[in-house]
Amino acid sequence: MGEFRENLAQLPLEDQRYLLETLPGFLVSESDTEQLHRLLTDFDFLESRLYLFGVEYLLNDYKEAMRSNVWISSQKLKTLKLIQGAIELSSHILVGDKTQLAGQLWGRLLSFEIPEIQKMLQQAKSWKLTSWLRPMAPSLTPPGGRLLRTFTGHSGWVNAIVVTPRGMVISGSSDNTLKVWNPETGKEISTITGHKARIRAIALLDEKWVISGSDDFTIKVWNLETTEELVTLIGHTRAVRAVAALPDGRIISGSSDNTIKIWNLDTEKVEITLTGHTGWVNALSVLSEKEIISGSSDNTLKIWNLETGEELLTLTGHTGGVRTITTLFSERKIVSGASDNTIKVWNLDSKKEIFTFKGHSKEINAVAVTPDNKRMISAASDNTLKVWNLQTGEELFPLQGHTDSVYAVALLPNGRLISGSDDFTLKIWSLDTSEEFSTLIGHTNRVNAAVFLPEQLVISAAWDNTIKIWNLKTKKSVYTLRGHTDRVNSVAALPNQRIISASDDGTLKIWSLETAEELLTIESDKRCIFAVAVTPDGKQAIACLSDQTLKIWSLETLQETFTLRGHTDWVTTVAVTPDGKQVISGSFDKTIKVWSLATGLEAATLVGHSGWVKALAVTPDGKLLISGSFDNTIKVWSLETERELFTLNGHTDWVSSVAVTSDGNLVISGSDDNTLKVWDLETQKVIASFTGENSLECCAVAADEVQIIVGEASGRVHFLKLESYNK
Repeated sequence: MGEFRENLAQLPLEDQRYLLETLPGFLVSESDTEQLHRLLTDFDFLESRLYLFGVEYLLNDYKEAMRSNVWISSQKLKTLKLIQGAIELSSHILVGDKTQLAGQLWGRLLSFEIPEIQKMLQQAKSWKLTSWLRPMAPSLTPPGGRLLRTFTGHSGWVNAIVVTPRGMVISGSSDNTLKVWNPETGKEISTITGHKARIRAIALLDEKWVISGSDDFTIKVWNLETTEELVTLIGHTRAVRAVAALPDGRIISGSSDNTIKIWNLDTEKVEITLTGHTGWVNALSVLSEKEIISGSSDNTLKIWNLETGEELLTLTGHTGGVRTITTLFSERKIVSGASDNTIKVWNLDSKKEIFTFKGHSKEINAVAVTPDNKRMISAASDNTLKVWNLQTGEELFPLQGHTDSVYAVALLPNGRLISGSDDFTLKIWSLDTSEEFSTLIGHTNRVNAAVFLPEQLVISAAWDNTIKIWNLKTKKSVYTLRGHTDRVNSVAALPNQRIISASDDGTLKIWSLETAEELLTIESDKRCIFAVAVTPDGKQAIACLSDQTLKIWSLETLQETFTLRGHTDWVTTVAVTPDGKQVISGSFDKTIKVWSLATGLEAATLVGHSGWVKALAVTPDGKLLISGSFDNTIKVWSLETERELFTLNGHTDWVSSVAVTSDGNLVISGSDDNTLKVWDLETQKVIASFTGENSLECCAVAADEVQIIVGEASGRVHFLKLESYNK
């Protein structure tokens, strides 16, 4: 059915739309298994359906097809589930940019050796409506694993999540808003605004009302249907960190002022203030109409009588602040998570700790328990969730996909899980699948640097303290260089099959690519080295140090020749002009400086960015400088006139890296908005883009001008090829 587009084009436009809208449903009603399977594995149909009706209509085609129970072959069913899963994993991207369909399918499905899938990918490869970036290796999360979908929309950390009885999700964020989501479609239903600072906690009062606590010291109650504010409760003197509702409709709040308050909604007054904690009250749980339990930064849990205001019991055992509590009512147990990286289970009758869960490497921020009380899910600042057997204490499996602290977790009515993170996203997970994620292509931490070398080699460096050498043909790591004791921030090529690397361990290291050995180390007084560049003749190295200077070393004598001083904040990026005469540096002081390499004197300061300058590149002719900044822009400067020529706008977050093709016509930029963009300098327009799983920290382009390597905050390394670009 590869000729689908040609056949469709022969129809009038009105008939084309009608056919695309009704054909899947018609084939389901006719139980036409063969035609339906061919349709849902045809890229031209997927693309046309997506452009006309959107990603949710496309996903619904697969749901209806599988619900019809007309499949002859289990293999065909598996094929459709994989394609559906790939589209669902990409849905938050496709909602905003439909041109990403081909790239997302390639990145997620390439590893599946299923003829229909491979045929569909080859069909997508010939897509020429616009230039696009094709993954040459399966570097995106594949379908069939535990991660099902990602929600984006918040512009700040997601601190809290609750799920209504009807299955709607409510999230609270440091962007001061609450958002209501449909978890089945991923659509944002509404945004609730009114708080003046980050929202720390949310709880349901009932199906129609939600409570929120904020750093603005207030508690607010909202109508979920109208998004209107019912009441604001004022009384705490510091941030409200926990909220809960009592069965009788009263509200409880815990605060950084170390107190717990019980509020009457009718009078909007405090009925009782509970004092006794000597640290922030981070968590609350209701035991009954008369009793509640609180968790505090003073490392304790306390049980309180609400009628008398009396503290009934203090549970001690955590060695760090208690950050989260949940209650197993049927078993008279409490689960608590703390900043000591542990989760403890307590027996309410014996008032003793039963056992402790250990496995997270950072503080526990949230816990949830499945309805059958058999499994517990923990969310932590090590960027992961873990699923545990609540009876045995055994860790069952981790959930990995967030790139920052996970602060919220809740169970959905269908048995799935939803989490919220400091990476601004919510993610839905399956707890039932037995399949694992495929092995990550890349590093185990943020990839900071990437360099193309001759003979089909690529170098990447990361915060996992390693450097990897990749074969560009196979897209596989050949070997890993280990020797740095801290984050590797930068690499540069040297003559004679050598490279130089810069690290937070305060050293530059020179490595042989022939022997995969460390040749020598250059010390820098234990200061972090953020970036390194090498002169074209390979005789000098220029490094950016954490003392706001640049140092220049002779690679022949290994002696420091001089220091460049002038920036007033960290120098984070450095480049050398092709003639080797000038060094250019970018800094967190928002300026770019041009230096004479012969004299060490400052030749010019370029001012224009309103944010930190993070990335620099010089065109091969030495005439233009490209800079990327935390002000979300790329600026193009003339090095001859030392003036800004124009600004490239399009990224919605920090620009972390820039690169230039060997002909000087295209600029590639990577950003914390998770996108890589290819810009035509002549038209100043984006000609192609790619969306990764997380922020894209570095990029490099090969001499052929079409192969690009991209490093991601997750540790992934993406190998991309620019398709359909006509020079």
